[in-house]
Amino acid sequence: MTSRIVLYGATGYTGRLTATELVARGLEPVLAGRNAIAVRQLANELGGLPTATADAADPDSVRNLVGRGDVLLSTVGPFHRFGAPAAEAAIAAGAHYIDSTGEQAFIRRVFEEWGPQARTAGVSLLTAFGFDYVPGNLAAALALDEAGKDATSVVVGYFTRGRADVSKGTVTSAAQAMLEPGFSWKSGELRTETVGHDLLRHRMPGGRTRSTVSVSSTEHFALPRVYPQLREVRVGLGALGAATPVVWALGRVSQEVLRIPGLRDRVRNVVIARLPGSGGGPSEEHNATSGCLVTAHASAADGTELSRVVLEGPSVYGFTAKALAWGADQLLGGVAKDVGAVGPVDAFGLDELESGCASIGLKRVD
Repeated sequence: MTSRIVLYGATGYTGRLTATELVARGLEPVLAGRNAIAVRQLANELGGLPTATADAADPDSVRNLVGRGDVLLSTVGPFHRFGAPAAEAAIAAGAHYIDSTGEQAFIRRVFEEWGPQARTAGVSLLTAFGFDYVPGNLAAALALDEAGKDATSVVVGYFTRGRADVSKGTVTSAAQAMLEPGFSWKSGELRTETVGHDLLRHRMPGGRTRSTVSVSSTEHFALPRVYPQLREVRVGLGALGAATPVVWALGRVSQEVLRIPGLRDRVRNVVIARLPGSGGGPSEEHNATSGCLVTAHASAADGTELSRVVLEGPSVYGFTAKALAWGADQLLGGVAKDVGAVGPVDAFGLDELESGCASIGLKRVD
């Protein structure tokens, strides 16, 4: 039987964008979700695609989506609530897996819990394969390749161009992320650390400096595998512009308050109960007129900067949909270079990743 791409979560905001990009690549994905009527409607809008019904509350229905050699593409955020059945179904079936998450707790599960299982099963798991966190992996790898073996640290910054606008799913995922343990790569090891622990500084094109708030991302797991000399990997988000330092300071205060016994769990329950699981997002006009910018600089042990890379690309959600479609297409074609939980560079190789990202609009500008 011919292998297929199954897009699970097709009717959500990111799912719809990704379905459109898959079709634009000449692919015929199976569209899947829990609302059969909505899935069929989207399938008809895109030319009569095959469909399936599955619900994360019924793991068997998710397992029935894929078979050996298929690619399961999951956009069912927030992943802390709905993501596990898809990852587990792919491993059990012998299917490759790729998702759109940006949630650190889920990323860690992919690498630490499901990665070894996937290696045994001979399949590849590609988590957070969108704006979170493909561009930073690429920029950092380019900077580290240029810097050579003397580079022991790399700092990555994610920024948006134009007015910031996010989907409801992103809001829910971000709120949940602040309540879960994060991680970082410092002193040559993975450490547990709260999201927003550090305020990072990045020198931008033209010489100005911008700030980001530290986040936990796939770079912390994936880059030290490819560049074993790395002692430090730091990654930050700077979408709030000049307000970023204030948000960072408030976040540090909030984390201290959440140390009050029992408070973190109570707040977590409110977030889960009150915030939407998914929903609408930025308009087509916003996605057409906004963009992203990602920087990375590699340094030696004494702090001397050895190289700097800047990438520019399309809108956050536009890039995510295109990257997911490209990545799923590559997995379907059997070109992944490794199995288990892999990052963008060790999955496809630096040259192939750079070429693939350029083909969807993410290019070096410095």
